[in-house]
Amino acid sequence: MIVMFGASSDIGRRATAHLLDAGFAMRLVSRNPDELDPRAEHVMGGASDAGTATAGASVVISCAHARHTQQILDGLGASPASVVLVGSTWRYSKVYEPAGQEVVKAETVFATSGRNGVMLHPTMIYGGIQENNLRRLFATIRRWPVLPVPGSGSNLVQPVFVEDVSLCIVAAATRVWKGAHVVPLCGPVPMRWRDMAEQCMTVLGLRRPMLPIPLAPAITMLELARKVGIRTPLDPNVLRRFQEDVTFSPQQMMDELGVTPRDFATGLAQMLAEDGVRL
Repeated sequence: MIVMFGASSDIGRRATAHLLDAGFAMRLVSRNPDELDPRAEHVMGGASDAGTATAGASVVISCAHARHTQQILDGLGASPASVVLVGSTWRYSKVYEPAGQEVVKAETVFATSGRNGVMLHPTMIYGGIQENNLRRLFATIRRWPVLPVPGSGSNLVQPVFVEDVSLCIVAAATRVWKGAHVVPLCGPVPMRWRDMAEQCMTVLGLRRPMLPIPLAPAITMLELARKVGIRTPLDPNVLRRFQEDVTFSPQQMMDELGVTPRDFATGLAQMLAEDGVRL
C-alpha cells in the first residue's frame, strides 16, 4: 500500500495516476477528497492524521508542504515504511526567509529520523493548474507594454516541468532506498532569466521590450514600505533571490530516478497543449 499526503496537489494527482495505472494500491490523504482519483482509497485529513492514515503502508509519499515532515514521520511510529518527501531548492538559497528555513528544518528532521527514503528538492516548477511562477510572468507579458526585469535578468534559473517532478516521485516510490537520500530535481540546463522570459513571449506571440529594474533601490523601497505598515504585493526577498543563480546537475535525477528532464521549449509546448486557454 502506498499512502500519499497532499494528494490533491497537482504533482500529487499526476503521480497518483501513474502509480494507479501501474497497478499499485493507494490511499490518498487530503482535505479535498472530491478532487482525488476514484480508483484509490480516500482518507479525509492531513499530516496530523498520519498515525492512522499510514497503517499498513509500505511507502509514504508527501506532496504536502515540507513543514509537515515532522508530523508525518512522527505518525509513522515503528512502521518500516520508506518515505518520499517533496521539499524545494529554496533550502539552498542564501536569502534567509521562513519558507526556505522550513525546508532546511524538514531535511534535517528526515536525515536524523533513521528512515529509508528520499527528499526531492525541485527547482522552480512550471506547468500544471496550480503553479504561479510562469503564470504570473505570462500575465505580466500580456498586461503591460514593457516587461519589468529585476536586475539585468542575467541571473540563472533552471525550471523543471511539473510532469518530470511527478515522474520522479513515482520512480522514488517504486525503488528500494537504504538510508536517507536527497536528490535535486531540475531542468536539463540553466538559462538566464531574461532568456526564459524571451521564450515565454515567443510562445504567446508577443514582443515586449525589457525594462531593467535596479535591485538595490527596489529592495530598499519595499523594506521601507513594510516598516511603515504598507502591504506590498512583492516580498523583498523575492527580489533578493534575483541576485542568486540556480544551477544544479540533473545527473543524480537521471541516475537514481531514471528521469531525463525535458528542455524548457518542450515543456512550454506541453504546458500550452494542456492548458492553453488559461495562459
